[in-house]
Amino acid sequence: MIYAFSFAQRFGDSLFFLKRAAYSALLLSGSLYANTLTSQNAEKIPQVPAWQSSSHWLFNALTSNFAKQADDYQDAIRSIADVAEQSKQYEAFNYTYDLAISALYIERAAEIARHWVAAYPQDSEAHLALMRALLMKNDVESAYAEMLAVLSTDAGPQNIAQISRLLSYLNDGNNRVSILQRLSKAFPDNPFLYYYLGIHASEQGQIDLAIDAFNHALMIDKQWRQLEIMQAKALSSIGALKEARHMMANLRKRYPEDSSLLSTEIDMLVEYYQWEDALELARRWDKNVPGEPRIQELIAWLYANSKNYAMAEKSYRYLLEHDIIEDSQFAFQMGQAAIAAGKNDAARTWLQSIPADSRLYMLARQQQSLMLFEEKRIAQAQQAFAEMRKEFSDYALEMYLVEITQLDQAKKFAQAQAVLHAALQDYPTQIDLLYAQAEHLSMSGDAAAAESAYQEILALDAANIDALNAYGYLLLTQTERRQEAAVMIEKAIAQYPDSPAIQDSYAWLLYRQGKSQEALKWSQRAYAAYRKNEIAAHYVEILAANDKKDLAREVYQNEMRGQPNNPHLIEIGQRLGLADEH
Repeated sequence: MIYAFSFAQRFGDSLFFLKRAAYSALLLSGSLYANTLTSQNAEKIPQVPAWQSSSHWLFNALTSNFAKQADDYQDAIRSIADVAEQSKQYEAFNYTYDLAISALYIERAAEIARHWVAAYPQDSEAHLALMRALLMKNDVESAYAEMLAVLSTDAGPQNIAQISRLLSYLNDGNNRVSILQRLSKAFPDNPFLYYYLGIHASEQGQIDLAIDAFNHALMIDKQWRQLEIMQAKALSSIGALKEARHMMANLRKRYPEDSSLLSTEIDMLVEYYQWEDALELARRWDKNVPGEPRIQELIAWLYANSKNYAMAEKSYRYLLEHDIIEDSQFAFQMGQAAIAAGKNDAARTWLQSIPADSRLYMLARQQQSLMLFEEKRIAQAQQAFAEMRKEFSDYALEMYLVEITQLDQAKKFAQAQAVLHAALQDYPTQIDLLYAQAEHLSMSGDAAAAESAYQEILALDAANIDALNAYGYLLLTQTERRQEAAVMIEKAIAQYPDSPAIQDSYAWLLYRQGKSQEALKWSQRAYAAYRKNEIAAHYVEILAANDKKDLAREVYQNEMRGQPNNPHLIEIGQRLGLADEH
């Protein structure tokens, strides 16, 4: 379990892995409640008496705008709501509704939308407006009725996309999935509903449901390329890389002109440290789009990660000579390539060449210090961090956190405690530092002291859900107080269901309670978001407990490629007999 994503973890990861571009994404655009009329709506607006026309409307609109500028939204709404309801002008309903929503007068917005729907019962925009207000009120059943009304009139992709987007107003993602399941049953021949069901199910870690939804949509529309891509992505997210790649290979055969398929598969491969295979596809992509800078950068980075130092240098020099990267970037990337290839002396030469006025200077210094930890030159590494805290005083706290993390990972607990003591003298109430102290005590096996540290954090910040979760996980794994642990972890997941750390804790709690199937859903979700430390190991164990031994083996083997020193993975691999197969 990861207690929280500390600066040290995030910063450390960034030194070894560059942030990748998202090569493909589904983009939904357009304003739902524009103040201009669509041609569709314009046809539905009846002729109105003269008193209801331009001069009367203009007076009230100006009055409304004046009130809005004076920050008196209630007066603004009152100035125009009556004329909207009396005149039944489409513009008036639209304008007044937007005003109420912007002021977060949700009840008033819902009331206006009901009058709007009554005046224009066949208008999708009116129903969508009411639906939005109802969802913001968490009135799920009434909102669902409006969804049915919209789709009964027009169940096209635009309206379904709007419904999917509006579901984000529901805090509980499982409710979103449930609604789309109901809509899919109500309109069983509509592939778009299954498509969005798959997307929302994936977001909630319900990968089996997502894959089933995508399959159902494909049965209806066999030529929808994006469906197959999303299905492959879903499979890849849970570690089923072989199956995902098989799907992508078939897609590339059918659509050889679509370069985005190459980038999508490369992204999958990179997630699982398949550098050589990713490089092969990147070269193929480069042939399709020769000279594209982002592809050239990707190829150079892949050479570096595949430990091909010579080709990495050649590729990065090409980028330098063509002004795609600057001198400091070149030196930093070559330093990273040298580290990947095990050429630490060369790495130091590159990193030391970065001038002090470069934005990469501090990163280069810290990378050199981290190399000392890797080489087990602990005293020198600590001296380097002490010097950096003086040189980069604005980042002294962050330097403390990185050093403590490195010492704990090296099991140098006494040294870590000494650094903690010094740091706490400088920052006695800093939450991140107190968190690091609790983590340190837990890792060193002092559960009682760790418990006190978590209590101290919660005394300072009672709403700290990460601390509550970590405290619960400590009790779950290092004590017999499982009921107390359950209360804490359940409270954490209820308030922060999208945190991979909390998802992992909750999955492990469920697993310990004998609820393996339910545990798998949460473990999958955590693993799809973050694959380090205990998360990957827990996922492997929970997969095996659900009779998914083949997938457990695949996940284990892939993760050991990228994090061969993960003690949690090593332990689970030996215990389940997976290590012998690696």
